[in-house]
Amino acid sequence: MLALLLGGGAAVWLLKDGTGALSGDILAAYIKSWGIWGKLGVIGLMVAHSFIPFPAEFVAIAAGMCFGTVWGTLLTWTGAMIGGLVAFGIARKLGRPFVADMLKPEQLTKIDNGAGLTSVPAMIGVRLVPVIAFNLINYGAGLTEVSWWRFTWTTAIGILPLTFLMAMIGDQMREPTFTDWMLLLGASVAMLATVQLARRFGVTRAGK
Repeated sequence: MLALLLGGGAAVWLLKDGTGALSGDILAAYIKSWGIWGKLGVIGLMVAHSFIPFPAEFVAIAAGMCFGTVWGTLLTWTGAMIGGLVAFGIARKLGRPFVADMLKPEQLTKIDNGAGLTSVPAMIGVRLVPVIAFNLINYGAGLTEVSWWRFTWTTAIGILPLTFLMAMIGDQMREPTFTDWMLLLGASVAMLATVQLARRFGVTRAGK
């Protein structure tokens, strides 16, 4: 785990172009150059994303370009889940002082403002919004009474639509279109509706 985190973190800095920016094309070129280690590299980058802020969408796009939609989605999702669970566990174990040291004051304020959003729909909903930082949600949830089970399964399904969309775009080597975002919105609404129905009929462990 430590090797994945350190390797992913180092790669983030090494893969920036001359302007200090990342892109799916740059990442894809380097991932391909890693050969048989490329798949592990994608996972490592996503683990690092839970601790080092950079656009994870580029990783999913690059993974799609290198490995196709299915494998690109699976690898990106796996890395995000590992990183998210580690960040959640660290915040739960070490508490607010650690999180305060890791984040900027304005980021900590955002966590405090969203501390009450621990219902199942809210926890899935924030995962569906690309502009909300992934690591902030992980740390914030770790500081609440949310159970490991609820955090794990809401994260697992909440990050899937956007991950799949970005990997598919990378596989097709194109820019996101308006139709893509509408499909993501439709999938998100359908997912939340499904969860609400499941809770109503007692399928999910909403209270745990």
